[in-house]
Amino acid sequence: MKVLFLESIEGSASMGEVKDVANGYARNYLFPNGFAVPATPKHLKNVEELQAKELKIQTERDSWASEIVEKIDDSIVFQVAVGQQGRLYGSVNNADIAQKLSDELGAKIDRRMILMSEIIRQSGVYEIGIRLSKNVIKESLVVVADEQIENIDPVITEMINDYQSGNIVEKIIPDVIYEDELDEISNDESSESIELEDSTDEILKNQEDTEDTQQQLTESES
Repeated sequence: MKVLFLESIEGSASMGEVKDVANGYARNYLFPNGFAVPATPKHLKNVEELQAKELKIQTERDSWASEIVEKIDDSIVFQVAVGQQGRLYGSVNNADIAQKLSDELGAKIDRRMILMSEIIRQSGVYEIGIRLSKNVIKESLVVVADEQIENIDPVITEMINDYQSGNIVEKIIPDVIYEDELDEISNDESSESIELEDSTDEILKNQEDTEDTQQQLTESES
């Protein structure tokens, strides 16, 4: 179905654009919400007016974005609670990043402006995009580190350098946790070793029983 968009819909179309869309999408979403109307001759008379309005909105948005983009750092740092193996107790998502930027910039950053492939659940360095307007996109790094690290600046610098050089920062955890993990691994290996020894003894015993049975059969036949 061909429709005329009365509003800009992210990922679909801009205000004043005429476009073919699925019938269900038009009838169940666009029309009820007033985002679009059927592209009839009557409605198409408003195309130029809508396009002029959209151009004005985009120009103003680009102007605002050009000022804001200069204030956004190349790296956005989160210090959060981190457990074993660098796993976060919570997560960092687009809403968290948008809120942090809004607080730092004193400007409203919508979560939908944050372009990220996944929710962050592990400490490390991640690339994101910040689409302030259709024509202004800022690329930044999100650095997630343990909140217990006191002298954080050199750690963040090292993490970013490792990331940019191609080295993967898997985790940043206190040494005591790492030692505990080694103890757990050692205990697991010891348990597996004991189980293996028990299994070996049982196999040997079964073999001995089988040999005794075969010998008794041979003597009986004789």
